[in-house]
Amino acid sequence: MPSSSYSQAMSYLFKTRIEATPPQTQASSEEQQRKIHEVRELLGDDLLTEMPSFLSDGTIRRFLRARNWNTEQATKAVKETIKWRRQYKPDEICWDDLADRENGARKAYLPDYLDKNGRKVFVTIVSMKILKHFIEPAMHDKVKFVYTKSSESQRIMEDLFDLDKLESVFGGRNTSGLDIVKYADRMRRQDQFRGCCKNINVNLLYLTTESSSM
Repeated sequence: MPSSSYSQAMSYLFKTRIEATPPQTQASSEEQQRKIHEVRELLGDDLLTEMPSFLSDGTIRRFLRARNWNTEQATKAVKETIKWRRQYKPDEICWDDLADRENGARKAYLPDYLDKNGRKVFVTIVSMKILKHFIEPAMHDKVKFVYTKSSESQRIMEDLFDLDKLESVFGGRNTSGLDIVKYADRMRRQDQFRGCCKNINVNLLYLTTESSSM
């Protein structure tokens, strides 16, 4: 994603993070479904028809949970996200569309391993642990931050990953680094696959670390 698009995307995330309200009591299953239906009514048929795969019950439920089941706030956040997706079309971004691909991949990439639960992993190298500021309060307790010098963190990572494949910066034994040529080839093959399967939902495990230049 171009730097200007990235900046605008981060601004959007920061704004939605500020607008979030403190976590409250979890809604019952019946209440959740009623509120999902209410958000669907507030969104209207046009938006639901425009992005049917994105606007699933699961997506709406996540927005509601992040806004403490407030249907008006959740609907507003969904509409802002739809606006963002219309402009940047994230599902259509391919490797060869990205400017400065090599430098970008060294900061954020999909490694060629899964965690022990079979989930895909996303690695990002950031200049400071900015991620904390974009986590909704309701999700904060569900996110685990791990540190290379912490024995508890090491146990968590060992439970989740094959340490022979995990990067050494995360406590693993892999010191080979990113092979940009092989990575580019893998991303192009994945883009060809996504051309037929863009609407597949996947579980994604997110790993982040501070930049080594700091």
